[in-house]
Amino acid sequence: MWQRGIKSAENNILALGFFDGVHRGHQYLLGEAYRLAQEEKAKLHIFTFYPHPRNFLSSEEVKHILTYREKYCLIQELFPQSLLQFVRFNKSFREMTAQEFLTLVEQEIRPRGVVVGENFRFGFQAQGDAQLLKNHLSFRGIEVTVVPSLREGGELISSSRIRWHLESGDLLSANRLLGYSFFLEGRVRRGKGVGRKLGFPTANLYPPSYKLLPTSGVYTGYVSGKEIGERNPSLIYVGHRPTVNFSPRRLVEVFIPEVSRELYGERLTIEFQAFLREEMVFPSLSELKNQIEQDLEALRITTEQSAISPFHHCEHGAERGEQATFS
Repeated sequence: MWQRGIKSAENNILALGFFDGVHRGHQYLLGEAYRLAQEEKAKLHIFTFYPHPRNFLSSEEVKHILTYREKYCLIQELFPQSLLQFVRFNKSFREMTAQEFLTLVEQEIRPRGVVVGENFRFGFQAQGDAQLLKNHLSFRGIEVTVVPSLREGGELISSSRIRWHLESGDLLSANRLLGYSFFLEGRVRRGKGVGRKLGFPTANLYPPSYKLLPTSGVYTGYVSGKEIGERNPSLIYVGHRPTVNFSPRRLVEVFIPEVSRELYGERLTIEFQAFLREEMVFPSLSELKNQIEQDLEALRITTEQSAISPFHHCEHGAERGEQATFS
């Protein structure tokens, strides 16, 4: 049964939602929940799902702005000591009625209070909404706080809107709505060494297939790691590498001008700041080298203009902590 493994949030404040990207709207909601938890001398218990529910509800594949590990690390940075529970969204969960979900919260999870967004829906075919949740649980002594959605320029700050900006290469807009620099993290894998032969050694990463990547091209940003320190200005490439060693799967390559040592096996955090140019096919390696030199000049200019202070997302090398559980 889907209930197996559900963790009790007894005497804690429960926040419900998928929270993909943990953007400014999510931060506002979770901030309210965190404040309530502190007032009650309780912990914030975040109840979220994997994979994305829309992947079950339609034929459309929805890529995640954050991997599960990235989401955990970012939430711990923002709301220390919070409990994060990932619950598998499967056929049984999809077919759960609204009443069954209410029973789950009331009898299995047993929170002191619940916090949701105004657009929260639950139950088969979204039968239940925030008002039903509030009416049902409040009657049973569980206070429910419904947090209004956050808007900018009259438009809702949403994960869908941020995905559109990322897929369009508009990192400035995406980062503004996220409230931090879009990032990915992972371990460096060995490549063919072509970049090193050109004088631009790169570190290669292959993010999980469910992780959303921005449109193919070259970006400016920063790379951090346990051995190389925080926020090294870098060129970031996303794409199929069409000029040499074509990759059927999109990969990420970073060139860190101030780092010359090999980084194989190290875990890096890559922060995207600005889109520089589209992916290109070069007729020769010398022309590719000339273009990279131009990209480096652009890097020197754009990194000086960074306006968003990023979080130091994951403690480099740390694995998923005891504050996160999967059910």
